[in-house]
Order: sequence, then C-alpha cells, then structure tokens
Amino acid sequence: MLKKNCFLRILLLIVILFIWSCKNDKINEVSFGYQPFGSNLPFFIAMEKGFFEEEGLIVKPVKIVSANDAANAIINGHIAGNATVPLNVLLNIEENQPGLMKIFMIKATSSQTWSDYLLVRKGSAIKSISQLKGKKVGCYPGSAQQTIIKIILSHFIAKDDFVIVEMPPSTQLQGLDSGQIDALLTYDDLALMALENKIAETLMENPICKYVVNPLYGFPYVISSDFINEHPKEARKIIRAFYKAADFIRNNEIEARKIMAKWVGTKIEIANKVNLWDQIKSEDIKKESLQQLADIFYKYGVTKKKINTSSLYIELEKIK
Repeated sequence: MLKKNCFLRILLLIVILFIWSCKNDKINEVSFGYQPFGSNLPFFIAMEKGFFEEEGLIVKPVKIVSANDAANAIINGHIAGNATVPLNVLLNIEENQPGLMKIFMIKATSSQTWSDYLLVRKGSAIKSISQLKGKKVGCYPGSAQQTIIKIILSHFIAKDDFVIVEMPPSTQLQGLDSGQIDALLTYDDLALMALENKIAETLMENPICKYVVNPLYGFPYVISSDFINEHPKEARKIIRAFYKAADFIRNNEIEARKIMAKWVGTKIEIANKVNLWDQIKSEDIKKESLQQLADIFYKYGVTKKKINTSSLYIELEKIK
C-alpha cells in the first residue's frame, strides 16, 4: 500500500510538472503587424528569407494600414509588435500610458538617404517654395505631418499664407493631378510613381532633413512591453530576425528590392529607384536625434508633455 501511494504521488507530481511546463512552454506562433510601405523592408525580408523560422519562431504577418490601429492592436495584445509605429503616435501613447511598448529598431532618412519629395503638378508654373504663398499643400493625415510641412514652408512663407490639406496616400496623386492641391509632400514609391507617370515635377527633394531635422528618426519598430516580459525568448528571436534582415538589405540590395516590389505591390522599376531607408538597430541609434524630433513635436503641440525618449528603447542583450 505504501509503495502504491508513493507511486501515485510521483505520478501526480509528473502530471503537475507536465501541466506547468505546457503553460510556460514557448509559443509557436506570433502575430506581428506591418504596413505595406517599402521602408518596412526588413519585415518583408525576414518573412521571405525565413529568418523567423531560423530563430525557431513562426510569425503570422498582419497587414494593418493605419498606424493608430496598429498601435491599438499592440496595446490590446492582438499583435506582438509592428513595423512601424510613427514616433508621434508612440509619444502620444507614452504621455498617457507610459511603458506599453519599446523601440528595438528605427528606419531613418538623412541628407544621404531620403524618401521625401515636395511635388507640384506636371507643367505647373510654381518653380520655388516661396511661390506656394496662398496655395494648397497636401500631406499625409495627422498632426505630425502638419507640423513637418509647416516647418518646411515657414522658411519661405509666413505661417498663415498657405493652406494644408490632409490626404491619405490613395487620393494624393489624384488630388495633385486634378488641381485640388497645388503641391504635395509625399514619400517613397508614391512620389516616384508620380514622377514616372509624368503626373508631377519635383519642387524639392529631401525637404525634411534640410529644414526640419537630420537624420529623421521618425519611424520606430516597436514590440509590446508585456510580450517582452511574458515571452523574453520569443522577443529576442523577433529582434534577431529583424537584425538579420537589416544586414541582408545592406549586402543583397538587388534581391531586397525584388522582395520590396512583391510585398508593396509596386513595379520592380519603381522599387529599383526608391532610396532604401537606413535601418538602425537599437544599439546604434543616435539617441540625441530621436530626442530632438520628440522635442520638436512637443514645441509644436503634437504632444502635450515633454518626453524623455531614453526610456523608450530596448536593447537585445538587456532582454532576460
């Protein structure tokens, strides 16, 4: 009887340990959000080249066009992270609910690598920014984009002498071509598409880094703080896969551009001409540059609180 009781106790202990291990076992599949922009190339590369699988992780790509929707999906635990959440969106969340997500990489533009163009309609009589006085200028929706275009134009025109028209990417080129707007601040393949199709002419390349901030650290890759705390091994795997993808882009540009065209849904001719954004790992980020942009957003009322951005980062070796 004693032996039988001892056996039952051992068996019960084994069952308890098995149940505990199942609850604490690594997760096999992770949902990760993305926007179909060429600048989010590291995510596309990591998916196509199997870098997540190399790390022993299955990642389910979740296409979320709106950055605000992506941020909400992270907060609600629907996705582990996103490529990318604009800095102004992250700061707005941070000032109300600090610590919900961490930056592990940033896509950046600079005076050497840019994606922003100030365009006018093909054949327009407008040949300089100062001629935008009294004109309508289109930009992406949101207070951050309004701030950026205001700063750029303020170097040439009084602040009340132009009208800003917020437009989603889907209507920007039509709005420019139809005369709904006189000029447009836009990015990446959309700008090149307008130039290739002779819808637009370039008024200025790279106005943001020339007149706002250089480099532009405006678009962080983020991961949920809860996910890091609850699944640190998987968080490290995600970050390592992104880092591999960033290295791959630098060493395999031709193939990387083909993958960009596939995921963005653009022509390879456009993908081949787009400037590839700098993909900066957390350990290599110039912290003062990100703080500078955060301070600009505070100055112009995009955020209501002045935020110290040093707490927003997570470095790979610090995830335990």
